[in-house]
Amino acid sequence: MAIRLSGMTSGLDTDSIVKAMVSSYTTRKEKYQKAQTKLEWTQDAWKSLNTKVYSLYSNISNLRFSTAYNLKKTSVSDTTKATVKAGSGAPSGTQSLKIKQMAKAGYMTGAEIKADSEKTTLAQLGYTGGDAKLEVKMGDETKSITLSASSTMNDVVKELRNAGLDANYDSSYKRFYISSKKTGVANDFTITGSNIDGASALYSLGIAYGGEKTTTGTYSSNPYDEYAALHGVSDDETRAKIEAAVTNYNNLTTDAAKMNAQSKNLMNAVNYGYSYVTLQGIYKNLDEKNAGYSDKLKLLEKLGSSRDGAVISKNGDSYDTYTKTTLTDTKGNTLYKYIDSDNNSHYIAAVADKDKDTTSYYDVTESTRTAYTDADGKELEAVPTVVDDTTLKVGDKTYKKDEADGKYYLQKEDGTADKTDSITVSQKTEYTIAADAVNKTGIESASVAYDTIIKSMDEKTKSSYDEALASVQAFENSKDEVLGSDDKYSVASLTKAIQNAYAGNGKEAVEQLLAGNGNETDGFVNKANALEEAAEANTKKAADSNIVKELASKQKDSSEYTQALNDLLDRVNTAYTLQNKALFNSQVKKVAGQDSEIELNGVKYTGDSNSYSINGLTIEALAETGDSAISIITSTDTQGVYDKVKDFLTEYNNIINEMTKLYNADSAGSYEPLTDDEKDQMSDKEIEKWETKIKDSLLRRDSTLGSVMTAMQTAMMSSVEIGGKKYSLSSFGISTLGFLNAAENEQNAYHIDGDEDDANTSGKTDKLMAAINDDPDTVMQFMQQLSTNLYSAIGDKMKSTDLSSAFTIYNDKQMKTEYTNYTKTIKEWEKKISDREDYYYNKFTQMESAMTKLNSTQSSISSYFS
Repeated sequence: MAIRLSGMTSGLDTDSIVKAMVSSYTTRKEKYQKAQTKLEWTQDAWKSLNTKVYSLYSNISNLRFSTAYNLKKTSVSDTTKATVKAGSGAPSGTQSLKIKQMAKAGYMTGAEIKADSEKTTLAQLGYTGGDAKLEVKMGDETKSITLSASSTMNDVVKELRNAGLDANYDSSYKRFYISSKKTGVANDFTITGSNIDGASALYSLGIAYGGEKTTTGTYSSNPYDEYAALHGVSDDETRAKIEAAVTNYNNLTTDAAKMNAQSKNLMNAVNYGYSYVTLQGIYKNLDEKNAGYSDKLKLLEKLGSSRDGAVISKNGDSYDTYTKTTLTDTKGNTLYKYIDSDNNSHYIAAVADKDKDTTSYYDVTESTRTAYTDADGKELEAVPTVVDDTTLKVGDKTYKKDEADGKYYLQKEDGTADKTDSITVSQKTEYTIAADAVNKTGIESASVAYDTIIKSMDEKTKSSYDEALASVQAFENSKDEVLGSDDKYSVASLTKAIQNAYAGNGKEAVEQLLAGNGNETDGFVNKANALEEAAEANTKKAADSNIVKELASKQKDSSEYTQALNDLLDRVNTAYTLQNKALFNSQVKKVAGQDSEIELNGVKYTGDSNSYSINGLTIEALAETGDSAISIITSTDTQGVYDKVKDFLTEYNNIINEMTKLYNADSAGSYEPLTDDEKDQMSDKEIEKWETKIKDSLLRRDSTLGSVMTAMQTAMMSSVEIGGKKYSLSSFGISTLGFLNAAENEQNAYHIDGDEDDANTSGKTDKLMAAINDDPDTVMQFMQQLSTNLYSAIGDKMKSTDLSSAFTIYNDKQMKTEYTNYTKTIKEWEKKISDREDYYYNKFTQMESAMTKLNSTQSSISSYFS
């Protein structure tokens, strides 16, 4: 802004005069600024409320399904032996548990040595060798350690810990104590020397373990025997033995992987088979009520989450699916795309009539033309003249093609290209509704069609349908990572077998296929168990040759394979030498890692920890029970179900009370947001009070808020039919207090009779808890349907429109546009004010200049008379 010096000659307060002269412009600008501020506050109010409504919407999503209410509690007859928690899938009743064996971690107590402190060195223990190389093996992982004569007991402890063990040296008892960090056979450990000095160092440290000493003076578990067994009379023979072990290991693991995959598929196919039968039964019943519903439903199932952006069109006995695209026709109408069996694309345009709230669909014609766009991406109004393949003319301007990027650049007088002025030539595809196009009939919204069919089911059928469909789709969409599609137990083969069985003789044929006829080798279940046992046997055999596992993982004939083979050769040769030369401490004691073993209802389970998750039960074994069994009693958690309902109502009440308060807020009257000048005249407290008055009233009597409230209240007041009888919230002692008894703005909130936390209803009979105890299934089915009704009501209000985004209950897009328009308008008025100020200041400057000249002339004339 230019510096203005005015009023110096005239003595006038020019700034004040100019300010007064443009005040009408300033008032208009401030009007838009206040409106924008108010809009911003309204946006903030809606955002806050929308977040809470969306949270409720998300939370009640799970309440639509039985698993949300299928809460269980459990008790154990002897809590010193085990603790048990029940999940929603746990069956009610009494079960028998035996804890046959607890999982243990591998543990070693070293022999007594002559190390008086943690600082004692290996040399002081009599070790005279060089670099002592050790190997610590835990499960499939091997880590190397190097010690020397100067290594202290502390150094040894540190190295063992770095290798993944828990280790400690106790100078009082002069022993090492070493253990695995995890329980189970797979997590057990061995410590061996990988050279003569390593074996010698272990002996000096009192941790050279070779098992129990036999009567012949040998040791029962010489740790070097496994590697030494691969030793041959020559290195070539040793290599041959190693490679034969690798081949055997690969065959065992490959077969085990295949059998495990087959077993897994068979077990999954069992669930698939029963679910497939259930689904076909539902389809059949649908068609009996509404012919053709099953075919339409199968199509809509395949669309899945794409239903919201698709429409379907009747085509004879089948349907064509048109999915929403980002394309538009020449008039801006959204296009939907259908791909036929020959992979040809067809488009229809959706023409919305906002006044009638309807949408019509028309076929469009597809055409391609050459388009010319300038450097800003705007299409040229006049089509250039094509001189030749490399030259375009626009009026008297010549553009030449640049072969590097394909654009045409303006040619300057000196023959060079002007890179700021270019033309891009491209082929533009356009879609146009023909003048004689007829509105296509029979087109339905895919999501609406799906909802219509789903709503035709009763709650029990809907629950069965959801579970069966999820199971069927999960299996059919699963991929075989190990098996080929031609394997008789692949997903594709098993799917075909089950579907063929159903097509042949319905439900009975499928059940025969899955369960068999009593023969041990018949039926999917028995076959799966047999394959699992065979895979387990192979895995155990492979574990016997686990020393070649790392080598087997390398690509044969690669440099990595050659290096690994040579390393293993050296290890075998060393082990062969150490097999007879290594010394072992007879006093060292080793407790092997042990897996746990339990029996639940007579079925044996094993694991590397003492924790199990079986059929909805989480079992933590604490002590062995021997042959005695303890009881696990599982039942419905009635208090948990009650709390689930109460928590839902609490969240609903909080939101509906806030909405009611916002809707019924006092009017702010003539209060408007303050300008900076107005704020300067008030204290901070006065400003806060003023603005709060406005903010509290922003959603008063808002039609959008009112419609959301009405939708939610209608859903909550709806009745649900279960077993031919209608139920509502009042059936379970849940109701509002009404306008006369409720606190201000809380007349729409629900209260539970007998709720000890609610002073309004605590003295009444608790009908809800009584109903949960007497007939939990009815309560659960009612709450599922009520939640579904509320979820749908809120979901309908949160659908995306031209004015609002998805999952938004207010017109956020419209408000954003309005805010942008205000910003633009305010800038325009600021420009007008600036222009008017410049105009007036210019006039006053001219006046000041004229007065200065006049004063100068008067001074000159006066000087003649002085």
